[in-house]
Amino acid sequence: MSLVLYRSTPRSPVPSRGGRGEREKYAQRISPRDRRETTESSVANVAAFVNRRRNGRRRRRQKVTAASDDVSDAQQTTTTTSFADSMNVASSRGDAVVTIASTSGNSRSSLTYAPEAEEDDGDVAAFPERIYREALGTTTNGNINDENEDILRLCEPVLKFSDDSDKNNSEGSNTSTSKRKKLRIAVLLSGGVDSSVALSLLRAAGHECVAFYLQIWFQDDFRNFWDQCPWEEDLMVAKRVCERLRVPLRTVHFTDDYWNLVVKQSVDEIQRGKTPNPDILCNSRVKFGAFREWLDANEKEVGKFDRIASGHYAALERKEDDEKNVKLVASGDARKDQTYFLAHLSSWQLEKAMFPIGGLPKSRIREIAENLSLVNADRKDSQGICFLGKVKFSEFIEEHLGTNPGEIREIESGEVLGTHKGFWFHTVGQRQGLKLDKRAHEGPWYVHSKDVEKNIVFISRSYHSEENERDRDSFECDDLSWCRDSDTDQIARIERCKVRHGESYYRVLSVESTSPSNNNDCDRQQKLKIKIDGKDQGLAKGQYAVFYSGSECLGCGVIC
Repeated sequence: MSLVLYRSTPRSPVPSRGGRGEREKYAQRISPRDRRETTESSVANVAAFVNRRRNGRRRRRQKVTAASDDVSDAQQTTTTTSFADSMNVASSRGDAVVTIASTSGNSRSSLTYAPEAEEDDGDVAAFPERIYREALGTTTNGNINDENEDILRLCEPVLKFSDDSDKNNSEGSNTSTSKRKKLRIAVLLSGGVDSSVALSLLRAAGHECVAFYLQIWFQDDFRNFWDQCPWEEDLMVAKRVCERLRVPLRTVHFTDDYWNLVVKQSVDEIQRGKTPNPDILCNSRVKFGAFREWLDANEKEVGKFDRIASGHYAALERKEDDEKNVKLVASGDARKDQTYFLAHLSSWQLEKAMFPIGGLPKSRIREIAENLSLVNADRKDSQGICFLGKVKFSEFIEEHLGTNPGEIREIESGEVLGTHKGFWFHTVGQRQGLKLDKRAHEGPWYVHSKDVEKNIVFISRSYHSEENERDRDSFECDDLSWCRDSDTDQIARIERCKVRHGESYYRVLSVESTSPSNNNDCDRQQKLKIKIDGKDQGLAKGQYAVFYSGSECLGCGVIC
């Protein structure tokens, strides 16, 4: 039986949020209104990138599907879901059909690993209990390290385990069943240690788990990575983890969804001089958005799921009698807390989400992975933007927007001090990477602001002066998004905020709701003016401000 996949034809449209045309045409519309005409070499670079990306995507799909031992039969589905439609992305891409022989099924997902049947004498709790006790670790006398540690607190466990130092010599079981129902959980597995431990804990909690690897890498579209595909290494690691935990693993192609829902908007905003956060969009629009819609649309192929779990450092508080009233709260590790990246999730998304490791510090995650002998226990954490992998951000932007040399001027005097390759390579507060022709020794110099229309980057040596810092304790934001629909008093509850990922919060001194402005960048329904108790050195349009009440994450807005 042949596997039918989709690939874009050379002329198939890649729709934007505004419904505009083909990727080739989009890639060439890279200049501001009065920017100098793009050079022929830049157009050639963009066209070459488009061809490499198209060919690279076909090769990647062939490798993954050819390696699959079994692929379930399912109905054909398009790569854009109804969730994509809600983002004003067209659902029809004009795809051509590619037939790959020696496989079965016709879906864009494939079964990468299927475990054998349980072999614990029919005791369905035996293997989860073994995982639990190995994860917790034992002392030299055989007792568990800390019988009071509740590593399954955020896993809604079906099984409960009690400590018994003579467990290995006892014929009885120390396992009991809780009142919670057994859940069927789709676990987003990346190959990293965090998602692997999240899967381990859910397995120990007694749930039925299916792991999903979302193939979303763009980095093998670039020449210097054609001979090495890091996503293949990630997939191999994920498969090894699933073999260890006896969990099936499916690979699903979501590269096109990432392009349409995340990458394209991010590139558009960078071109307009803003500083977007693709990771926030990728969580709300793809991992807990388009992926959930895909699961719902493909129940015949993959079955029905109660939860979607990930390895994010965050926690959810649920009421047993009200599944829809879910609070997103900060994790137990303040340094690793990732609620900033999850603040764009809606009530609809959170009610089905699960973050099993949110109550544990990173050091404990590593220890659990070591106790379980997971292959990635010592693997380094991924850094940078989710879809780029090892590709440098500057390289990615240059491939899409090309270069457009312009002046670097001192903000105070207007003197030209150097040139830049394009204002989109610089952000407010930046100190590194400024190539000055003169007065470089008088620094340090900081990016003060950008004139997008005139393609000028303004810099200053007095970036931290009292005059320049005067307006850095307040900002306006729009495009508001709240995590709980049932909370009608979110604005009044704002106590703290973050303007970037990290441990640091600002105390919010005042919140003023303003009417929409005539400014084209801030013309949405509602805006907030936020005053904070500090001076932030890097406030830039397009950044997300995330709001908190105590440890609860209320939602977010985009600085405008």
